[in-house]
Amino acid sequence: MVYSSLDKSEKIAKKSILVFIFTGFAEFLLGTISGSVALISDSIHTFTDALVSAITFFGLKFSRRLPDGKFHFGYYKVEAFSAGISALVMIAVGLAIVYIAYLKLLNPAPLTVYIPTMIVAILATAIFWVMGFIKIRTSRIVSSNAFKFDTYNTLKSGFSSLTAFFGVFLSYLGFHQFDALAGIIIGGFIFTIAYITTKEVSLILLDACRHPEFFGKIKEIAKSVRGVVDVYDVRLRSVGLFVMGEITIKVDGKMSVEDLNKITKEIREKIKSQIANIVRITIQAEIA
Repeated sequence: MVYSSLDKSEKIAKKSILVFIFTGFAEFLLGTISGSVALISDSIHTFTDALVSAITFFGLKFSRRLPDGKFHFGYYKVEAFSAGISALVMIAVGLAIVYIAYLKLLNPAPLTVYIPTMIVAILATAIFWVMGFIKIRTSRIVSSNAFKFDTYNTLKSGFSSLTAFFGVFLSYLGFHQFDALAGIIIGGFIFTIAYITTKEVSLILLDACRHPEFFGKIKEIAKSVRGVVDVYDVRLRSVGLFVMGEITIKVDGKMSVEDLNKITKEIREKIKSQIANIVRITIQAEIA
């Protein structure tokens, strides 16, 4: 279930790259012809989104690689690391956009072309929002930090293009400084998403668990196995898309080693079958 959904998320991320490149090129062309800082800023932002989708795609690919002699616990955190790189790229681009827009704000001027520029901006808004809602449906199935970042980034791109549209529209009405202000606002969108993503990625890289609902469920599953007296000390940590953990159970001191192995095997199989995100669970036993 998880891997089939992961395949779907990879395909969507791959298609996003092409959509972002095509849309970004159209925005850059009209922005250059018209002299709109807002649309040029949005085009740079869009090209960066293509890079983000590319990083997401390769991050999802690498996270599925099997453990080897160097990475004994697998490559699960690669997708979180890729989301962190994406956030850093967004911060750099955001600073560049704000700087360019600020320079234009000091010397506002009318645009050379208005109607085609506004059409491109509103079409970009529609494209990004449709693509974003498609990603939302997939992100509900796949608990991937990188893919969720890519989803938020796509929706944010829609708001960014809409902001560019209003900047051009207000410039058309004679308020030329709003084209530059729209560019600054677009930079603000970028900083907000980058901050949220950096925060989430930091929690994963510090082994925090983003699934508190799993604790009670794991205890319930383990206690349901015959021979288990008590369950405590459940510890979980997120490793990108998946979760690893360990639990301690109490059993009868007269239990044989063979029976104990059967119990731990049954607990492990039940947990993995009922919680798809659990990739590894270590079970320790103590005498009650």
